[in-house]
Amino acid sequence: MSGDILEQKQHLSQELSQADQGDQPEKKGPAKKNLFGNLNKDLKDALNSWDSLTAEMSKKVPPDEQQLHEVKKLLGELKAKLNEFED
Repeated sequence: MSGDILEQKQHLSQELSQADQGDQPEKKGPAKKNLFGNLNKDLKDALNSWDSLTAEMSKKVPPDEQQLHEVKKLLGELKAKLNEFED
């Protein structure tokens, strides 16, 4: 009787391992495709964002240059006012 129980356990164990092996490729295959599809989409989105941010930032004037232009503008206005007093 104990031999029958051992045989049943082995048979059940083999069936379970075969079922697990049979299910794994089907479950992992689509899951991997979805995972890599999502990853690929995220990478494309990141690249597009990077390109748009790079283009946007290349048009932006650095704060130092903005300050320099402002100082030049103020000096030009001051020079114009001083020229009014000379006349």
